[in-house]
Amino acid sequence: MRIACSLMFLAFTLAAHAQAVSVSIPSLKIAANERIVGLRIHIRSGMIAQLPKVPLGWSLSIDNDPSWNTTIGGNLIVGSAALDSSFFRNFLVVQKDKTPDIPFALSGEVSVTKDWEHFRTIKLEAKDFAFKNPGLPGTSLIPSP
Repeated sequence: MRIACSLMFLAFTLAAHAQAVSVSIPSLKIAANERIVGLRIHIRSGMIAQLPKVPLGWSLSIDNDPSWNTTIGGNLIVGSAALDSSFFRNFLVVQKDKTPDIPFALSGEVSVTKDWEHFRTIKLEAKDFAFKNPGLPGTSLIPSP
């Protein structure tokens, strides 16, 4: 009974300090002939709650550190699994920590290629991400601050 009460208290405490948002990268700058072959996203003051689209032929790693500093990284296993930019529409659901100590922010990088010999890394800053409430259909994307 004591354990059940402790778990319920923990769940209510986390819910009071967190808010879920769906994450997109609406304007990824890739050329028409480039394909996405790798990604790494850093989340400060948040954790990955859901990964709605797991691409076939990719190896992904998620580190949901208890410090609310999370990283997801991945790369393709076979060339035919390369992605286009549409993958990044609502590709993550992130639980934001609402404690005021550390502001919520995302950053990262995406690796692309057009010929499998030359690769380019696109750096992502907070302004490159957009968010929406995943529970409300039709809500518009909210650019990050």
